[in-house]
Amino acid sequence: MPLSLPKLKPLTGLRKLLPAGRAGAPKRDSLLFERLFWGALSGGLATILFAESPVLDTMEMNLLEWRYKTGHELNRAFRSFGPLKVGSNSDVVLVTYDDEDQFDLEGEGEEGGAAPIQEVMARLVSTIESGSPLLLVLDLDLRGKADNRLVAALRANKGNTILALPGSLDNPNDLPAAELRKSVLKCAFDHVIIEQNGLTCRMPILANLNNIYVGEGETASNMNGRGELVESLPEVVAPLMSARAGVGPSRSKISDFVQEELPIYIKFSGKEYPVYKARDILSETVSPLSFSNKVVLLGTNFSQKVDNTPRVRTPLMNKVPNIYIQAEAISTLSKNEPIRSFPRSILHHILLLIGGALGALSSTLAMGRRTTIFLTIAMMLTVLTQISFQYLNIQVPVLPLLAVLMLTYIFGTLIYLDTDLRLRNRELALAREAMQVRAEEERQRIAEDLHDETLPALSAVARMADKLTHEMDGSDTPRLMREKLDGAISEMRRVINDLHPSVLETMGFKPALENLLAILERETNITGQFQDQTENGPTPPLDLETILNDFTRLQLYRIVQESLNNVQKHAKASEVKLLISQFGTDLAEEGLQIDIIDNGKGMELDFDPETKGTRQSSKTSHGLINIRQRAQLIGAQVNWKKPESTYTNYTSGTQVTIKMTIRKKEEGNG
Repeated sequence: MPLSLPKLKPLTGLRKLLPAGRAGAPKRDSLLFERLFWGALSGGLATILFAESPVLDTMEMNLLEWRYKTGHELNRAFRSFGPLKVGSNSDVVLVTYDDEDQFDLEGEGEEGGAAPIQEVMARLVSTIESGSPLLLVLDLDLRGKADNRLVAALRANKGNTILALPGSLDNPNDLPAAELRKSVLKCAFDHVIIEQNGLTCRMPILANLNNIYVGEGETASNMNGRGELVESLPEVVAPLMSARAGVGPSRSKISDFVQEELPIYIKFSGKEYPVYKARDILSETVSPLSFSNKVVLLGTNFSQKVDNTPRVRTPLMNKVPNIYIQAEAISTLSKNEPIRSFPRSILHHILLLIGGALGALSSTLAMGRRTTIFLTIAMMLTVLTQISFQYLNIQVPVLPLLAVLMLTYIFGTLIYLDTDLRLRNRELALAREAMQVRAEEERQRIAEDLHDETLPALSAVARMADKLTHEMDGSDTPRLMREKLDGAISEMRRVINDLHPSVLETMGFKPALENLLAILERETNITGQFQDQTENGPTPPLDLETILNDFTRLQLYRIVQESLNNVQKHAKASEVKLLISQFGTDLAEEGLQIDIIDNGKGMELDFDPETKGTRQSSKTSHGLINIRQRAQLIGAQVNWKKPESTYTNYTSGTQVTIKMTIRKKEEGNG
């Protein structure tokens, strides 16, 4: 039953999207509210069940790589527009120590002594420091025994020298010697975070190693002798740059990153860093003044040795040295451009809101308009999230949004089609009912015309025939005319009664049905039996004259009339029974049942898999179709089957059962 709701003014705009409907059909306001309600509910439910799937997270990471590459290409395309220009980075300088440097600069190491690279690093540190760099970061493998010369060089420049601990540490023996760790300003961990898809793009802001044991009684928290945590390299360098050069986030700002516990991504923008080789610096090919007020990252760039620094994959390049990743991370922080992921807790509620809104919208729009709007929304979401990522430095997951969009489109379409189908069926039923009413009105008009005009005319002719009988004494013609006219008048009265059964109004419903059976007995050799079993039921008999309205009584009368006509024309029966009974013991709901049973040759019946019973054959006549349509108009059910032994002992024939549920709380409304 359609919802009956007051008119809602906020729905005025959406109301225009619905068809006006027919009189008696569900109102547009109630239908619109129904669609909005179920659309919003299904959208929210779809969001909860599907929009936060782990599969979407994996796909989102792959999409993140696409965003990096798209942003990079857009920057390249618009490089002439000021802040979008892709150029060199003037804050960070890279110094590489590769295979050729090792071959040219390192001497023979002493057995049990420090590695030869440490002596080279001692000279290199002194040379670079002479150029007054802002910070010097040693991102090399300096494990093993300490060289006194390197220790002295580090202590002489301790105020701006940072030692990056290797990211491949497995146990305390892999750490640089304690003398080296204590001779620098800070120790940092140079690891990078590699995602499941092998991509390196997340800054290791949250990856403090609090459980690395350096030696007996010594942990990572007191590794440098001052009780500080061993933080990631960008976490150490960026605040020092902020304190000394006034660029980048402060220590408290990075603490906010940690507290928020959200992924922080590197701003890979394709910048080029000045790169120098170690041997060029020691040979004075490169002036130390090139490092003035710069952050110098000194790292390895081996290409052949088995124990070289592992290369990683970035969104823009494959197999790049670890030192390049650290430089990009430091540059990202120093320029206040870290890409922060959108909070999941907030996104969850936004997705629920969007899911409900889109579900409600989808369930009210027609197919063409819905498809156009949702495709437009999908494109806008993709563009807006890319702009947010590229220029606002916010990573907003777009795949959950697109998943919500797709799911609400599907569910909204199903809801729209379902409600539209029910609306069309209802309108079709109302149209059939209106046609039936108009047909009955036309039959009544014809019957009245025949009764008021044609029948009196025939009666007048009959009286004229009687007069001729007296005037033409001895002639049979007037008598024959009178007989013919009497037959025509009788037939006319039968036609009038068929067109408009006034017996329903004058005698009542049950007597009218009994009269149909009497007419059948009078016109044929079929014996009729009428039984009213409503008086003997377990519940008080139904007052059909009050419960059933005129339209319902007329349709039931026509169904019984057509069934008896079929018995007369096709059944070849000698007996027919008309039974009226009621079913249901619940006083809130009872039903009326009418059975027409004959002992004729029977109908061709098919097995019905749904009801596990029989039904009329698919080779039905127009009369049977008319019976079913009339039953549908009043909410009744008609079934054709073989006679049941409960009602009769017939071994053949057909039983037509009409069942109609009547709710007592609707008495008087039909």
